[in-house]
Parts: sequence; C-alpha cells; structure tokens
Amino acid sequence: MGKLDGKVAIVTGAGGGLGKEHALLLAKEGASVVVNDLGGARDGTGSGTSMADGVVEEIKAAGGSAVATYGSVTDDDAAAGMVKTALDNFGRIDILINTAGILRDRSFKNMTDAEWDAVIEVHLRGAYLATKHVWAQMLELGEGGRIIMTSSTSGLIGNFGQTNYGAAKAGLAGFMRAVSYTHLRAHETVLALVCRL
Repeated sequence: MGKLDGKVAIVTGAGGGLGKEHALLLAKEGASVVVNDLGGARDGTGSGTSMADGVVEEIKAAGGSAVATYGSVTDDDAAAGMVKTALDNFGRIDILINTAGILRDRSFKNMTDAEWDAVIEVHLRGAYLATKHVWAQMLELGEGGRIIMTSSTSGLIGNFGQTNYGAAKAGLAGFMRAVSYTHLRAHETVLALVCRL
C-alpha cells in the first residue's frame, strides 16, 4: 500500500532529471503517472520519444502504472492532450508537477531575444498551460488536488548567466503564490513550490 494509491499524476519534463525522479517516486507510492517529455536536449532543441518511454518502462517494470506523452508544454493543444491522456487511461487527475524546463545560459550582455524567449516560453508559459487545463479538470471533478511549480535559487536569489532562467523561475514562484492566494480555500486545491538548487 502506497500513500498515493488510486491517485493520478501528470509530471512535465519527466524524461530525465528532477522530473524523472518525481515520476518514479509518485509511481512507487502507488500513483498512476502521465510521463510528459518532449525528448529534446537541455537547450530545448530536438525531440523524441525514448526519454518518456524509458521512464514509463521503468515504472512498469517496478509494478507501477504509467503512460507517456511527448507534446511540448508550450503548445496549448499538447497541454490539453496531457489531461485527455490522464482521463482516457486513468479516469481522473489529482496531481500536476510542472518540471519541464530548458537552459540557454548566456551573460545578459550577450543574450539574444531568442534565448530569452525560449526559456520563458518553456518554463513559464508551459507551467501556465498545463496548470490551466489541469485546474479546470480538478474543478470539474470537485475533489481538489495538488499542483506543484518547480522554481530555482537562480530566480529567488540570482545567478550569473541565467537572467532568462532566473526570470522564468521567479515568475513561477509569483504565479504559484497568486493562484493559491486567489483560489486555494475556495476549491481546496493545494499549490506548492519546489526549489531546484
């Protein structure tokens, strides 16, 4: 018996790193997991199915339940598709962990608009889109849930060469606080902040 038996979680960016660890732990505790990952490089270029598929296989080999999605969190249809995948396969959604992210490190003086936009798009817009669709489904289900944003000390304290990443991560902290302040008690949905060191 796990602490999350019968629960369903979506984890974005779950093909590697912190997202993968979240997915594996959720499954170990009994949750069914939608493993979302575009399968690209750390800078967001490229795509593929092997990363998400590998995590799904690992979860299933350990006796858990999981399914993969490969869409970009920056695409509204793909974000809605994650929710549809959860509902089609497991019938509900209880947890969302927004972990998807990329790096385009550069000193501010040398940073291009494209490097700024790409990082903001994945971290901040990606979390917004996933949260928007999951939130609506949680409200419809009427049983509350958990939504977690992944921030960083780069955004909360600062770090050289990561103005784009830091701005996105600080934005996630503000997004989480504002959404939880506005809606937490009324809908019994808990929003939390995970900080990546």
